[in-house]
Amino acid sequence: MLSLAPVSSLLVELEAFGTAVAQLLAGENIEWQWRPAAGEWSITEVVCHLRDVEHEVHQVRFRDIIAAENVFLSGVTADDWILERQYQLQNGQLALTDFLAARRQTLVLLENVAENGWDRRGQHAFFGPTSLHELLNLAVQHDKAHFDQLVVLRHQVIK
Repeated sequence: MLSLAPVSSLLVELEAFGTAVAQLLAGENIEWQWRPAAGEWSITEVVCHLRDVEHEVHQVRFRDIIAAENVFLSGVTADDWILERQYQLQNGQLALTDFLAARRQTLVLLENVAENGWDRRGQHAFFGPTSLHELLNLAVQHDKAHFDQLVVLRHQVIK
């Protein structure tokens, strides 16, 4: 990665994402299962994806790289989970609650990383050598992509 935002900024973004998603999906008239087209994701599917990626990808990688230098970080194709785990049949509101709790756990995990700990490196199956700082940046970029998706879904339903 060429240029990364400072860790402090990325941590603020990581926390703000949870708040923004909670606000976006608060209130009534949310069509959790609605899809704009065949093959597109519903709000429920996006939130289930966020929940599972937080638990099974972000937290696992963060814990692993904090615990050991040059640890192997497995690759995951989390998009396949949508069908495999039948996200569309799950409760979107419960998934949101679980995601928000998981995000708080992630923030607690990362709050005590020493400044030099962010340079700690691991070997990612897809990306090769990567640092904890780079993994944090990837998590924030993942959030941004899915927030944009949720905004579009939420506003299409409101119209």
